[in-house]
Amino acid sequence: MSTPEFTIHWITRENAHLLTRVAPGTFDHDIDPDRLARYLAGPANWMAVAVQDGQVVGMLMAVIHDHPDKPTELFLDEIGTGDDWRRKGIARALIEKLFERADAEGIEEIWLGTEIDNVPARGLYESFGHTREDAVIYYLNR
Repeated sequence: MSTPEFTIHWITRENAHLLTRVAPGTFDHDIDPDRLARYLAGPANWMAVAVQDGQVVGMLMAVIHDHPDKPTELFLDEIGTGDDWRRKGIARALIEKLFERADAEGIEEIWLGTEIDNVPARGLYESFGHTREDAVIYYLNR
């Protein structure tokens, strides 16, 4: 069985209409137009999508972190593929596109976090040959 072709697009206000048809499971929840507009208005927010036959089947969101005392870094905030689109190279292609853009912007470090039991995600990240670091995460809810 061959893998269907998909294209990757960086989402801007001009092409946000691509998000009108999204495969189930790609995002955690339905896209809220007001939240999307706020997200896209922030120049530090990056969103890429994988599209096949007019449907978004994968997404990646990242945030630029500028610092006054060290080089700019990029946080890979979320990545997801549609329920029927997993294990088809979409997440890998999205991360590779992120590497390309980060290189073009002069960003040398990209970091992310995932749950310890998210074995598929950990396998994907480890396949790039980067070092895993153990961390402790706190959620400061008020």
